[in-house]
Amino acid sequence: MADETVNKIGTMLEELSKRFELVIEAISGFGGKFDGLRQEIVGQFAEVGAQIRFLTDQIAENRRGIQATRSELGAEMVRLGEAIGRTRVEFREEVASARAEVRGEIARVATLGDGRIAGEEFRRELAETAKALKKEIAASGDGAARRLVAELKQTGKSLANLNRKFDRFDDRVTIETKDQDQRLKKLERRARG
Repeated sequence: MADETVNKIGTMLEELSKRFELVIEAISGFGGKFDGLRQEIVGQFAEVGAQIRFLTDQIAENRRGIQATRSELGAEMVRLGEAIGRTRVEFREEVASARAEVRGEIARVATLGDGRIAGEEFRRELAETAKALKKEIAASGDGAARRLVAELKQTGKSLANLNRKFDRFDDRVTIETKDQDQRLKKLERRARG
């Protein structure tokens, strides 16, 4: 009976050994799947990390571009303000000079050597002085207007250049955003599939 019991125990141990091997084989299969899944997850994390680095680099580059454009625009606005201020001061000085000239001319013509007012001659010289003053003011105004137009043209060119830079910047950001969206969609498809 002891042999029979030993045989039964031996048979049971052989069965358990076979079943244990099947369990180990099944677990090994899962282990391979787990390893593959782990590698895929690590790969996806690495891809997401690379994309985040790419995005932060792009954001930093875009910030530098915006900062440079702002400083260019600020410098152009300061230059335009200075030019307009200079033109305004010159125009005021020219008008003040013309007024002083007219007053001086009126005073000179109004009084003759003996202190009398010379009627007809005064009117004639006053009309000539007024004509001369109008011409001088017109010339001064035209000069100031030409300078202002030149400054406005220069500013227009600068603003057009800045506008082109903004357009290129916007195009670059749009393209990079679309590329990034495509990468993310690809990763999502891989994760699902």
